[in-house]
Amino acid sequence: MSEILLQQSVISKIMDRAMILNKETPTTCRDFQIMVSSMRPNSLILRWTCIDLTDFEKPMQCYRYECFDVDGISQKCSIHYSNQEEANDFLWSLEPLYHQKFAIDHTL
Repeated sequence: MSEILLQQSVISKIMDRAMILNKETPTTCRDFQIMVSSMRPNSLILRWTCIDLTDFEKPMQCYRYECFDVDGISQKCSIHYSNQEEANDFLWSLEPLYHQKFAIDHTL
């Protein structure tokens, strides 16, 4: 599945959305990846790391996901699991296509 080649226009659409997500959230977002999964055919998945530093003694880090059509248009949905087994299957099925450390530099 990772033979998919992303066009620059698709990367730009998805990373434009990443910039919006980065501005809308009080947490620090980084490590944006565009991925595919056999569990979500005909979809691209934006995965990013959120780091909540509200409590410096207990920072919280988690992954977030958003789905996109293969043309880069948001499906306006996230990824949810019904149980831990399904979550693990999904995580193991992910294949990265594009990686960007920060949302602010995709047009450079």
